[in-house]
Amino acid sequence: MADPRINLKNPNVAALLAFLIPGAGHWYQGRRFKAAIYSVCVLGTFCWGQAMAEWKGVYFRWQDLEGQNRFRSKDRTIGYLSQVLVGLPSLPAIIQWRRYASDDADGRDFTKLDGPIDAMFEGYAKSDSVNDAWEGPVTGQIQLSPDDSGARGFGQEVRGHFRGKLTGDAPRDVEFDVAGLQMIAPKLLGNGNVTITIDGKNRPKEYSSSKRILRCRIMTERGEFDAPIGELEGTIPRAFTDWYQVPLEDDAVNEMTRKLGGKQYEIALLFTWVAGLLNLLAIWDAYEGPAYGYGDEVDQPEGQLATAPAATVVPTPVVATTATPAPSS
Repeated sequence: MADPRINLKNPNVAALLAFLIPGAGHWYQGRRFKAAIYSVCVLGTFCWGQAMAEWKGVYFRWQDLEGQNRFRSKDRTIGYLSQVLVGLPSLPAIIQWRRYASDDADGRDFTKLDGPIDAMFEGYAKSDSVNDAWEGPVTGQIQLSPDDSGARGFGQEVRGHFRGKLTGDAPRDVEFDVAGLQMIAPKLLGNGNVTITIDGKNRPKEYSSSKRILRCRIMTERGEFDAPIGELEGTIPRAFTDWYQVPLEDDAVNEMTRKLGGKQYEIALLFTWVAGLLNLLAIWDAYEGPAYGYGDEVDQPEGQLATAPAATVVPTPVVATTATPAPSS
């Protein structure tokens, strides 16, 4: 039962605000001190856990694999049912899941360009041109777009241009055409492999959320057709909205566990779960009021209801009066 001594205003509105933004429901009710406590505790715990997991500990996935994986038939992020109680800070995960699931998550094409690209590029290139052979790290601007004109009779293909600098022992400006897209990570991805391979080094796998790996051929004109003379491989930036709270693939989860250590990643998830459960108490408090009595209840034997003590009637003192004798005449 709500405490009648506290003005809860509209409890439904207060509970909704408490769910969306921890502490907002109590602020609406004028309970400013509790609002500050809940806001700091819930959001602080949630963000701390997110930071420990490199902001990749909150995501939503809910699907039936239908025989695609013989080791499991369902893919469920049960922990998100607790994380979602934090409200707005965790709701982007649902939007990202809808985007991810609608983008054919189980059959992603790493050779498909999802739209024109004009972005900064960082990676490695090598050219085997007869008159100008070179290779090394490169940085610059790359432009790519689908060629719908038929690409000289061979159907649609991706074509573009690179302009930048060759760094290393012999720095110089470089500029060349590119085509024949060999690989590009999807625009929407939680964490992907961005390891460069064409430099001949045995590099360990490197994962990133904010980068997309890209590999294509360096082309030159030879008569009527273009001919490949080299390769370009590296990364371009990925927008924050295309990786934050996007579902992680299994190899990405394994990479996060390896990189952070199993215990740190699990503790990070635990922090986000606790934050959600803590906000559940805040929502209930905003809806029903404090979970305590008046403080004047009397303990009763088991099975009897506690009742407030009966009011003590204090008798009014009677003041004795002495009759004054009438004056004699």
